[in-house]
Amino acid sequence: MDVLATGYPSLDFITQVSHSPTIGETALLRELPDSFNFGGCGANVAVALARLGFKPGLAMVVGDDGEGEQYLRYLTETGVDVTNIIRLPGEITSRSYLFVNPQGQYQNFFFPGAADAWLGELQLTAVSSYRFALVTVGAYRYNQQYVQRIKQAGIPLVWMLKPDIHAYPPDMVGDFLSASSYVVMNHIEADYVMKALGFTSLEQCLNDRLRAVVLTRGDQGSEVYSSGSVISIRAVPPRQIVDPTGAGDGFMAGFLAGLLCEATPAISAQLGATVASFVLEAVGCQTNLPTWQAVMERYNTYFGSFEGDHD
Repeated sequence: MDVLATGYPSLDFITQVSHSPTIGETALLRELPDSFNFGGCGANVAVALARLGFKPGLAMVVGDDGEGEQYLRYLTETGVDVTNIIRLPGEITSRSYLFVNPQGQYQNFFFPGAADAWLGELQLTAVSSYRFALVTVGAYRYNQQYVQRIKQAGIPLVWMLKPDIHAYPPDMVGDFLSASSYVVMNHIEADYVMKALGFTSLEQCLNDRLRAVVLTRGDQGSEVYSSGSVISIRAVPPRQIVDPTGAGDGFMAGFLAGLLCEATPAISAQLGATVASFVLEAVGCQTNLPTWQAVMERYNTYFGSFEGDHD
């Protein structure tokens, strides 16, 4: 197996709005958000890896509602291993309500449901069979146990940060960072980490375990901090920008794909930029995920021949 990912699942209700309202102001819905797309950071990454031909698994909590059962069937059909997904009786699977303005900016209102209701002791099946583990935003208690189990198993951990104080309270940032081999975050999340740890630069995050920090900057590309160097990676332009949600998860999937192909962190970030460009082209985080062949065609156009080995 390749990557075991965790994080909140999500049923994403996405709708266009006239503008992003301020407090006390009304905005118009351009359509009713009465249907959903499958989402959730960890799940988005796992599904993207499956589409790219890798063998991912998911460790997360869903409810036993019809939508949760539907998500499980979909993941299985997509090629994601669901052995480590917990079904919590009587609970509702997490939902996100995303409102996107004409500039492509969005506001997200999230209902955690079953994921936050779970209060058990985490048991992971066959975790040692995975080459990497990914932790994304999720219930704090669950993620804390997940990181402990992964660290005990000696599996390289990749941390996809989110500035969510409930998922990553400041006093846990150091613990998660010390357990990670790679960290991917945007500039807002980087500011959160440095403030929590009292750092003044991202280079201070690097240590014997943490091999690289990737700072994503949207259409400005990304920067890879490793071994005393900073490498800038340009963004790959999509054919059209339809929906920005999930582009960061697409980047993460491409980055992991590069690591699985034994590419350098910089080349892995180039692959991440390529996968992210596909996600931007359709509504929904998992709607337009590419195949490996499609990624290679676009990658070769912008970066030249890929230096990695995908079995």
